[in-house]
Amino acid sequence: MNPTLACVSPAARQAKALEARVAALVPMERVGAFSLAGYLAAGAPPSRVVLCPPGLSVSDDVAFLTRAAARLLWPAPPARFERAIGGLRHADESARPIGRRAVAGPSSGGLLAALLLEGVVDLARARAALDASGPRDWIVETPGRVRLSGAQLDRLARAGVRWSALEPIRLVALYAAAPLARAHAKWKRLLPAAAGLWVRDP
Repeated sequence: MNPTLACVSPAARQAKALEARVAALVPMERVGAFSLAGYLAAGAPPSRVVLCPPGLSVSDDVAFLTRAAARLLWPAPPARFERAIGGLRHADESARPIGRRAVAGPSSGGLLAALLLEGVVDLARARAALDASGPRDWIVETPGRVRLSGAQLDRLARAGVRWSALEPIRLVALYAAAPLARAHAKWKRLLPAAAGLWVRDP
């Protein structure tokens, strides 16, 4: 059966080593083990995740949380954009991917326009969207549909690109070794306040 909750670590072997511990904490869930890269490349991974740093060092764990937060925890677009996108999708009777469309918002302030990028977003599509000089707020289906390296994402960020996702990934908890849990000041701003903190035994 497909997992309902993802245990995400820097490497697959690390996630596999922690999978049973996470599963013991959530007996009603089906837990799957993923590396960060493997989760993003998976066809339909669970939308709910537990971040599982390996606990070898606090600095390495914080570096992993920084990468994971930047790559997974994209916000949903503003509600008015979600409504507009829902209208576009329902109007597309052929049910084919829309591809790339600008979505307009109200003129009363805040985010006024965004670019909807359906399907896989690779480097060629990102370059084309950037060259089109359209909105720099880009909405995708899920973070996993964006197939760009960290360096490529950094370049887009420097160009003003901001990402949001129609199906955001929900962080259920951080499963941390005790030294990382004690160093919460180093990572608490990276993660949503609503996420749990599960401290694992040595």
